[in-house]
Amino acid sequence: MGALIGGLFLFGCRKQGERNAKAVRQTSVREIKKEIQMAMKNQKPLGRLELVPVPSRLGAYPNESNRFGMAIDLDLCDGCGECILACNLENNIPLVNDYQASKNNYMHWIEMRGNVPVFCSHCGDAPCEKVCPTVAAVHSPEGLSAMIYARCVGTRFCGANCPTKVRKFNYTDALEEGLQYISNKDVPIRERGVMEKCSLCLHRLQAARWEAKTAGIPWRGEGVKTACAEACPKGAIIFGNWLDKESILYREAQVRGVYAFSSLALFDPAVVYFRGKR
Repeated sequence: MGALIGGLFLFGCRKQGERNAKAVRQTSVREIKKEIQMAMKNQKPLGRLELVPVPSRLGAYPNESNRFGMAIDLDLCDGCGECILACNLENNIPLVNDYQASKNNYMHWIEMRGNVPVFCSHCGDAPCEKVCPTVAAVHSPEGLSAMIYARCVGTRFCGANCPTKVRKFNYTDALEEGLQYISNKDVPIRERGVMEKCSLCLHRLQAARWEAKTAGIPWRGEGVKTACAEACPKGAIIFGNWLDKESILYREAQVRGVYAFSSLALFDPAVVYFRGKR
């Protein structure tokens, strides 16, 4: 089931491969950084955080051995924005036109709010998934709240029902407007009219899972990092498996204060924040 959802997520864009990609621009890190800096100048307030339990097994998948997630260490994070740059490059997140920029409608899957990175929390009981009329917003057994783009018709119900409003609606045709670049061929570009969000670098998980399966090795997520975690100069973003007691994520959670947005506390978020000690 997890592999099926992953495959649909990665390759299920409605018209992916049918369009002429001649309008794809050359990747310009300088240009992307400039847009990120603009977004960071117009940050929203962080919102209230509260103590939550350590994420655990999902009730819908009681026999699953993996539940992936992350924690952002607020005692280390300095809000530099390198995670946003890494995410944008990893996921071919397009630039936006001047009109969308003026409305602060950037496609960035990671936002800075109060100099703290905020993105999809991959809730175990995700409210966004409950209102999607086409079942484009789905949950995998391994804890990922995923998007099957081939099913998305752009109702934006999921975005309206997300307590933290981190889902992004693709308003513009980035290819048509010359705003699309491709720096990672493992991630397909998305069409105008779909909702986008953090995938926890699902393509990296899929590749590592397949490699382990080919070798006949039981796999718990070892050796995988999300692009944002890999890029963080402070090591403030920790990716791991909440159900693996050997995972650094699990071990850190046993001694740290675990926080989530108050608006998400009842929805069992898998992406949380560390602060202080227990």
